Parts: sequence; C-alpha cells; structure tokens
Amino acid sequence: MQAPTLSDMSITDEHIIVAPKTTIGDIGGKMADNPNNAVLVQGKAGDIQGVVTARDIFFLMADGTNPVKTKLEKVMRTNIATMPGNMPLNVALEQMSMEKPDAIVITGPDGNYMGYFSAEDYRDATRKLESHQMMSARLSRSKKAITSASEDVDKGDSTSDLLDMLLGDIEDEEDESGDLGSIAL
Repeated sequence: MQAPTLSDMSITDEHIIVAPKTTIGDIGGKMADNPNNAVLVQGKAGDIQGVVTARDIFFLMADGTNPVKTKLEKVMRTNIATMPGNMPLNVALEQMSMEKPDAIVITGPDGNYMGYFSAEDYRDATRKLESHQMMSARLSRSKKAITSASEDVDKGDSTSDLLDMLLGDIEDEEDESGDLGSIAL
C-alpha cells in the first residue's frame, strides 16, 4: 500500500495568487467572500515570495494603519516552505512541525508551483495519514496470518483450515447467530 503524498491533498483551493504590488484594497472583495483563504504573493519569476491572511490585515488595522492602499509586499510574511508534491505525508508533516513555516507551497516534478497546503489541508493530512497507518497495520497483520496459515497447510494441515481462516468459520457464525432450525417448537 503506497503512502499518501502531498499531492493527494486538496492543494488547489483556499488561496489566491497576486502580484507583490497588489494592495489590500484590491483583494478586499475576494477576502470578504472567503476570509479563510490565504493570499500568496508571487514574484516575477513565478515563485511564491510571501503570504498574507485576514489575520495579518486585522493586525495592520489594529495598529491604526489604513490597509486599503497598503501593498501586500509591505505586510506579507516570508517564511515559505517549498515541498515537492510527491513527498510522503509523514515526512512532510514532520518537516512542517519542525520548521513552522508561514505557508507551504507544493511544487511539481519540474519545480513549478502546483498548490498551497493550507491549515485545513494539514488537519486533513493528519487524519489521512492516521487512516493509512491503521490500514497498513491491518494489511500487515492479515498478511502474517495468511502466511502462517499457508505454512500450516504446507506442513500437512487441511486446505479447508486455510479457507476457514480466510472466509471465517461458517459453522461458528451460524451457532453465534442463534440458528432457529435447531430449536424445537
């Protein structure tokens, strides 16, 4: 079972991309419609240089600054982590928790922008990784049980024992379900 990767997450939503000279007033309508979206500030070379969130705008307003004409390049946070889309989630989540970046940008095999890994993606990724690990553990236990039963068959035990183990013992299930055919009325 292949481990989930960053590109398995929903990385094309929850953000907008703008140029550094964009003002907060320019993005006001988009932020009002989706206040949880991040605003990624993209440089001329196509790289993401910074991130601005509604929280950043509120802090600016709390300082008494009129945000309408403020350029994003003046208020953007610049601790941007770049990770390849094929990076396994377990490795990425560990790296994210150690580095604590302001934003995580996902890149494709060619190094070009692929998407944004949001806080919601982080929560979803932890659940997806936990589910994957549980499924992998179950598959591993099943494989060990099948291998053990197969070895027992090779040693001379009945092949029906292997089938019973794989399919479950039908007679035991009938006894547990309370077979009404054996009750005298």
